[in-house]
Amino acid sequence: MDELIGFVTGSNNRQKVLSILGSKGPADADRIAKITHIFKPSAEKLLNELIEKELIEKKGEMYQLTKLGEDINGEIHTL
Repeated sequence: MDELIGFVTGSNNRQKVLSILGSKGPADADRIAKITHIFKPSAEKLLNELIEKELIEKKGEMYQLTKLGEDINGEIHTL
């Protein structure tokens, strides 16, 4: 778990994406890019990294936190 927390906190944008999905619920890549103020290709790369770590999942065009992602997001907010 500490390794995943380090992975997420190592990037402000990763933290932002988890926080957005945690507070606003599922969102598509366009919305995530707009909210985080990053270009869509960069947002998609971040999203794919988070999928690889099983912190988020993609259903159709929407991204959402997994149970693990919810746990990590909660841990980060208590730091």
